[in-house]
Amino acid sequence: MFILYIDGSGSVGNSAERHFILAGLAVFERQIFHLIRDLDAVVDSFGLGPADQIEVHGSPMYQGRDNPWHSVPRQHREKFMQQILSVLSNASQSVRAFGVAVEKQAIAPDDPVTYAFEEICNRFNLYLARRFMSRGGREEDKQRGLVVMDESHYEQPLQALARSFRVTGTRWGQLRNMAEVPLFVDSRASRLVQLADLIAFALWRRYEHEDGRFFNPIVQRFDADGGVIHGLVHRRDRSKPCYCPACMSRSG
Repeated sequence: MFILYIDGSGSVGNSAERHFILAGLAVFERQIFHLIRDLDAVVDSFGLGPADQIEVHGSPMYQGRDNPWHSVPRQHREKFMQQILSVLSNASQSVRAFGVAVEKQAIAPDDPVTYAFEEICNRFNLYLARRFMSRGGREEDKQRGLVVMDESHYEQPLQALARSFRVTGTRWGQLRNMAEVPLFVDSRASRLVQLADLIAFALWRRYEHEDGRFFNPIVQRFDADGGVIHGLVHRRDRSKPCYCPACMSRSG
């Protein structure tokens, strides 16, 4: 089984922000322990206290909010964020990143959260199907997927949406490789949900502020095949050009 850990970045209700992001990473079940171990080792190297007591999140780290980040100089905080994201860069090739950047005005009055959630679930489902076919379509190579998300006030509507996917399908058809509706967890208890948050924040900085410092080092980890980045989607106003990796990989 592959687990897709996802989290969001950006505020749906903040009219000053143009984008909402959902992003994260898909991990094969037997790799979860090793990835968490590597992340804990990086956090422990910060020297800020026991790793299991330090929660990493993009916005608080970047802005220096909350303990222990408010006492850490900005250049160190940004370096720490890069080091955490480097665990994704150096992970097994089967670990894939996924992300959806939604320009809120481009889909108004639709809800960017449900739009992004449907899109990221579809991309994850397609990855599992493509992986199965690349191994000759043998039944023993077939893997199901499960989505794990941070607890939020979107929990109930997203679970209802996921149930409807199984009955009526998505805009692209049935999600035949999903094992269950999303599971919602406290991010303090899941290091991989925390990593998903940093991936989402990296995308938010890229699309909201054209700041690629955190995004550029991990762009090669988004699910891709045949020169097309399938795991990264940018929903935008099509009347304006865009030269981001997601749009450029589909331009040909």
